Amino acid sequence: MSKWLDIADWVGPTTNETPGGMEHIVGLVLHIQQGNQQGSIAWCKNPASQVSAHFFVPKVGRPQQLVDTADEAWAQAGGNAHWLSIENEGYSGQDLTAGQIQACATLLARAHHQYGVPLQNADAINSAGLGWHGMGGDQWGGHPDCPGAPVIAQRPVIIAHAELLLGMGGGHIPPIPARPAPPWPGRVFVSPLDPPVIGADVLDWQRRMQLRGWIITADGEYGPQSRTVCLAFQRDSNAHDWDLAEDGEVGPETWRASWERPVSA
Repeated sequence: MSKWLDIADWVGPTTNETPGGMEHIVGLVLHIQQGNQQGSIAWCKNPASQVSAHFFVPKVGRPQQLVDTADEAWAQAGGNAHWLSIENEGYSGQDLTAGQIQACATLLARAHHQYGVPLQNADAINSAGLGWHGMGGDQWGGHPDCPGAPVIAQRPVIIAHAELLLGMGGGHIPPIPARPAPPWPGRVFVSPLDPPVIGADVLDWQRRMQLRGWIITADGEYGPQSRTVCLAFQRDSNAHDWDLAEDGEVGPETWRASWERPVSA
């Protein structure tokens, strides 16, 4: 049995699995749930669904494990016996959050350590590494939009984080691509403030800055460290012809730039 309880919360079992069915494991397959975490797990525990996955990764929080890695999950048809499966909360066309990237990297690092899964992109069913559901075509159930182009493009970042976790990567994280910013939350992040600015919107911004390469704690509180990183980001933006007020505050323009400004070298 192989339950990864140190890195994932156990939510199994399910009847939708083949006990002892895993053969030589060659990689991990990224999926998208087309829904939320709770609903997706409930569906995969319903015998009528005839589907399941090994791991479920929410937008925020620890991964959850439904199927033991020694057992075959029913996730990608012809690939089930050789590939571990990761269902990510969200919808096709969305990016993974910073938390999901880190969670997938943790699972990939464990798969590399335990099963020798190579830390590389996989784009065909006869390859090995970090793959995606649609690459299997009809043999894997015919899901070309799973998990979607943005998630496929984030695989190098996942792999780089896995290398760092294993002490192999030399500290290099490839730049993440710019993308349209989510809606501004409608309030300016200011520090110091009593009481401090706290919330999920602050956490989203901190995680985005982590992905850009900034050293910042993602705790959902806009404190002195966040203000220092914000000010440094604003100054760096101005040095790269992206005009921002250098005030250490996350208003609408700094919020937008945090997602849409290309990462500088």
